[in-house]
Amino acid sequence: MAKLSGMSGEFKGREFPIEQGEITIGRKADNTILLDHPTISSHHCRIVRSGDSCVLEDLDSTNGTRVNSRDVREAILHHKDLIQLGSIEFLFDAPELAAASARYTDANAEMATGAMSAPQDFASISPFGAPPKERRGFWYVVLAIVGVIALASLLTFIFMLINA
Repeated sequence: MAKLSGMSGEFKGREFPIEQGEITIGRKADNTILLDHPTISSHHCRIVRSGDSCVLEDLDSTNGTRVNSRDVREAILHHKDLIQLGSIEFLFDAPELAAASARYTDANAEMATGAMSAPQDFASISPFGAPPKERRGFWYVVLAIVGVIALASLLTFIFMLINA
């Protein structure tokens, strides 16, 4: 049976079954699944289950609806999807739908036509790149000055202890 399993906060470990038809999720009492939490809208989203498919639809919620960390207005749910409603996380657990969903067929793979080689420079693996070399000297000077001040302070402290 398909279900939402709470993964965070006060909903961790709680399970909500997803049966055929439509369920609504929100903070108001008229929802099928009531989530009394400040980051959940009155009518946050709905899940429509029809046969072997479940579709999640955001209902213009204030804090948004995400599936696998992507903002969505509407999304087809797959087994083991991570659903975030406001700041609450749920795992969509539907093993019976796993075989029915062809999830990896929409990948855009391109075949390389030429020879492949490694990048020329592995000097920095930072996504921001290495700092410019002209700024490195400045930071070495700043570090040296801070070191001298710290050493002078330490020696002054020791001298005061000895003479006290």
